[in-house]
Amino acid sequence: MHHAALHRLSIDEYHRLIDAGGLDEDARIELLGGLLVDIGPKTPQHENVVAFLADWLRDHIDRSRHQVRVSSPLTIGTSEPEPDLAIITAPSPRGAHPGTALLVIEVAHSSLRRELDEKPALYAQAGVHEYWVVDLDGNRCVCHADPHDGYREITVHGADASLPGAGVGLPPLIVADVLGAAGL
Repeated sequence: MHHAALHRLSIDEYHRLIDAGGLDEDARIELLGGLLVDIGPKTPQHENVVAFLADWLRDHIDRSRHQVRVSSPLTIGTSEPEPDLAIITAPSPRGAHPGTALLVIEVAHSSLRRELDEKPALYAQAGVHEYWVVDLDGNRCVCHADPHDGYREITVHGADASLPGAGVGLPPLIVADVLGAAGL
């Protein structure tokens, strides 16, 4: 099928579709570039890493200034991704999802290509300071920093390395601890 034959939804159309019950509330989808995209299944390893990172983030952020969101939408142009984790600076205006974050983390298994090929430009466009992808199959983390037209700094960290985080006020995080939460 040719992409020109596809109908792209606006953010408003997407929200009206949700409000009208046009999507199953358990549907595992997100809006990317106006298109509904399936989100892969959550494995126990994925959920264990998300829980570990959520606890770690809550222990290390200034909760008077920041909030940790788990699987919550960010509204960015014609997209509304639902990253596994995001640190936002303040709640959004009533009835709106945040449009940016200090840090976004995706835990990838079957979705690695999308997390590394499509989402960095989207998150950079939104001014997300750092974007981390925990690659469960590759036993590594890919960190994106310095957003401009895409991210200017992309680093790959193996199990023996520490993730940066100073750019968003976090202490270093040992990759082996993150992967260990998945049982890897």
